[in-house]
Amino acid sequence: MEYRPLGRTGLKVSAIGLGTSQLGTMRTERAVEIVHRALDLGVTYFDTARRYWDAEINVGIGLEGRRNSVVLSTKTGARTRDDAWRQIEESLTRLRTDYVDNCHLHYLSSGADMETRLGPGGALEALLEARAQGLVRHIGCTAHNSRTLIEALGRFDFENVLILLNIVNRDALNELIPLCHKKGVGVTVMKPVATGVLPAALSLKWLLNQPVATVVPGVKSLAEVEENTMVGHGDYRLTPDDEARIEEWEEGLAHTRCRLCAECMPCPQGIPISWAIGSDTVYSFYRDRGADFFRAYPWSRTTLEHELPHHRQVIAQIESCTRCGACEARCPYGLPVMAMLEDVAAAMREMVAIWEGL
Repeated sequence: MEYRPLGRTGLKVSAIGLGTSQLGTMRTERAVEIVHRALDLGVTYFDTARRYWDAEINVGIGLEGRRNSVVLSTKTGARTRDDAWRQIEESLTRLRTDYVDNCHLHYLSSGADMETRLGPGGALEALLEARAQGLVRHIGCTAHNSRTLIEALGRFDFENVLILLNIVNRDALNELIPLCHKKGVGVTVMKPVATGVLPAALSLKWLLNQPVATVVPGVKSLAEVEENTMVGHGDYRLTPDDEARIEEWEEGLAHTRCRLCAECMPCPQGIPISWAIGSDTVYSFYRDRGADFFRAYPWSRTTLEHELPHHRQVIAQIESCTRCGACEARCPYGLPVMAMLEDVAAAMREMVAIWEGL
């Protein structure tokens, strides 16, 4: 495995890390097997979050006895200092550790959200206090678009960022990543295979040729963690055939893949458009693997208790669409947003029916 410096933190991390969102959706015994296999294959960077269902619990169990050999990063979605402190304490308990190497402000947004979280009494205050006490070693932030992270880096000296980057979503390469390198900010990558749309091996190979520290693909099986991790063990130089395939994928998805820019928002009916068509990992799971795999998956009780009512609500929201067309008029990529939402709702109805039958 190749290991790379994480910005100016002094840490070195495996070029292929492990994203753990899906580990929070499965039963603990399966998740622990995946964590152990990742460790055995040389993975040293684990990316998790307080909001990833049972992920922190499962990762904490999986890392027992090997915690100090890895770089462990979590996130808080809290807005205020007090709520962030509560989440930090909960995360440490769930992860079975007395410190995390990094804690991100999760899914930071421009405007009121940034003003609150970075301002007086905001979540950043808790992270600074936790860092002073040694509970958090480094502080980062995440967002789905580059402009938000550029703004955040102008307001606070974050030590690393988690960014959206893949063959289709390349915006971060233009300004954000050069800025990070100038400031010594570590760059970690989420959604490297565009929630399962892109072929994993090719996508990860392309990403390892970009100026980033680590890539954190999520996995649902031992086979996936093995396939992903081996990219970091081999020769990842791109061949002419690789370049041609990458260009085909980029062009083929240019007018069908949501970039999560959220320019379509807000929807007058309250539909969470960019989440539904671009970042819902459970829907992506169903789309990519099909009904039989979805039905046989070892769903955790926590996930079912949260996701079943949540997806029922999203279906109802999509069904409330008046087809006003505002989302499509705003989309800078010319996507057929309303038709995409209809397809998502149809799949979600099938997902809900499967969950109800378990």
